[in-house]
Parts: sequence; structure tokens; C-alpha cells
Amino acid sequence: METKVWIKKKIVRIVLTLAAILLLKGLFSWSDQFRNFYFHRWYDWSSLVFRQITGIVPFSIGDVIYTVWIITGIVYVLKVCYKLITFAWADIGKILLRAIHFLLRAYLAFLVLWGFNYDRDSLAKDVGLATTSYNTQQIYHLSDTLVQLVNKEKLRTGDSLRVLGPDPDSNTLFKRAIGAYDAAAGSWSALKYKAPSVKKAVYGKLLNYTGVTGYLNPFTNEAQVNLTVPPVLHPFITCHEMAHQLGYAPEEEANFVGYLAATSISDARFRYSAQFDMFLYSVRQLSFRDTTLAKEIWNKALPGVKADYKAMISFYEPYTGKVDEYSTFLYDRYLKANKQDKGIRSYSEVTGWLIAYFRL
Repeated sequence: METKVWIKKKIVRIVLTLAAILLLKGLFSWSDQFRNFYFHRWYDWSSLVFRQITGIVPFSIGDVIYTVWIITGIVYVLKVCYKLITFAWADIGKILLRAIHFLLRAYLAFLVLWGFNYDRDSLAKDVGLATTSYNTQQIYHLSDTLVQLVNKEKLRTGDSLRVLGPDPDSNTLFKRAIGAYDAAAGSWSALKYKAPSVKKAVYGKLLNYTGVTGYLNPFTNEAQVNLTVPPVLHPFITCHEMAHQLGYAPEEEANFVGYLAATSISDARFRYSAQFDMFLYSVRQLSFRDTTLAKEIWNKALPGVKADYKAMISFYEPYTGKVDEYSTFLYDRYLKANKQDKGIRSYSEVTGWLIAYFRL
């Protein structure tokens, strides 16, 4: 009797949680007033509070939470296996209901705390630009512009022939990234970044098997940076993840905001990192359309720029395998499920914003 009562209560809780998810999604679809409240009041307030709290702690609270969840998930799987062996079907049912309820609550928390930002469409207004479709010639001109800029910043780093060396310590890196956003806010007020909470990812080397260079924890609003990847990537990754904290969820928007921030200061490493990353995106987009033009652009890059690219490719070679393939597939599906139709290729769509920015 007690089991039946427990099951009924759990089912009611599952239904209520599901109803809350559907209600919120409905409000976002039907009410502009509700959308504006979420983006410009609720998220601004809640994200600031979370960063103020998590920013006090020197390590990643989000990574600790994920660790607990993973361990708990393994324990639950082992319990299910044991119950299957002992034919304890009622207990299996309870475990599955708990799991379903947990996943629904986690998804609800994800939406409320950050996930609805995928519906945000304010970047054009925030930076005073609008993107449109672009042609091969425009991508060529963008790639040509960026190769000149990346060469210029490579020369400013002090060595145009070699791979960019190690960064300063992580605290200095993060402080400079915060300074970059302060500088960017002088031109674009929407990029004002308050209450810093940028952390070194705990599981950096493991993340390399999935190709993850950084991520935002939507439950704690901490920006996680994988500092085990080549140093040339560190400044831009940091600025990219901080853009997510400001509510720019689509990857191409976070790329563009990160670019604006990183190039708003005179620090050669930040400027080079941003130009380097955007150059790779643009020339990759160009190669999809015209490999001859892409090779022409690549031939203009300084030896040190090419060395940084080769070092990046060499770094990831030992980590390439099934895990990388599966994680890429899953993340591609995740992005498409959150209205980024081009999935993993959404990152490269930053070219549209850059073309508008350079007015090509």
C-alpha cells in the first residue's frame, strides 16, 4: 500500500514539473512581455546573484555539482542492475521514477536559470548591427581582412615565426578578460560585465577528449575555461564564455561578443587570440565554397600564425577518437534542439556578424 501511495505522489510531482515546463515554454511563445521580463529583469538579476556567490569560491562549484551527479548516476545504474538480477520490479520502477523526476527538475532549472536565453534576439540592437545573407566574395574579403589583422597582432606579440608561448597565470588572464569587457562596455553598454565568476575547469584534460575548450555552467553561472588547450586559445575562450554569462546563448553571438571584448584592449595576446580564432572560422567557411581562394588566403598568413594552427592540430591528435565523435554528435543535437539549426557549425556563423561589423 505504501509503495502505491509513493508512486502516485511521485507521478503527480512529475506531471506538475512537466506542466511547469510546458507553461513556461508557452509563455515564451505567446507573451513578448514575459520574454522581456525574463531577459532584462529576471536573468540580469539571477545571473548577477549567482556570480556574486560563486565568485567568492576559488574553485568551480559547478564542476563539483557535476561530479556528484555523475557519481550518483553510476550508483543508480548499479542499483538498477542489481534489482534486475533479483527481479525486484517495484524497486526498479521507483528508481526510474526518481530518475525521470530528477531529469525534469534539472531541465526546468536549466530553462529558468539560463536556457531560455537561446530565444534571446537582442544582439543586433545591443551592438547596433544587423546581419544578412552573404556571398563567397564577402567571405573572401572578410578572410583577407582577418589575415591582415592576425598578422599584425602576431607581430605585436613579439615573434612572427614561432608558436605563441604560455599565458600569464590564470588569475592575470581572467583579470585581463574582465578589463576587456569593461573597455567594450564603453562602446556597447549592454556588454557591461559585473560580479566576475570565471574559473579554471577542473577536468581540463578529460574535456580534451570531447573537444570542449570552455563552457558555462547554467546552474551556477560560472564560466569554465579549459586551460590545458594551446595558450593561443585561452584569451578568446575566456571572453567567449563570459559572453554566455551575459545571456548571449547562441554560439555565433557569443563568438562575436567575445571578439568585440578581446579586441577592445591593447593587450596583443588578447587581440591576436581573437583575430586568430575568427580568421580560422572565416577561412574555413571560405574553403567550403572555394578551396582555391581559401589557399590563397592561407598563403598570406605569417609563419608564426601557421605554426600556431599546426600546434593546435597536433595537440588534439592524441585525443581524437570515438569519444570525440560521440560528444560532437550529442552537442550538435543539443544545439539543434535549442533552435540553432546549423548545430555545431553555428560557431562559424559568426562570419555574418563580422561581415556586418567590417561593412564588407
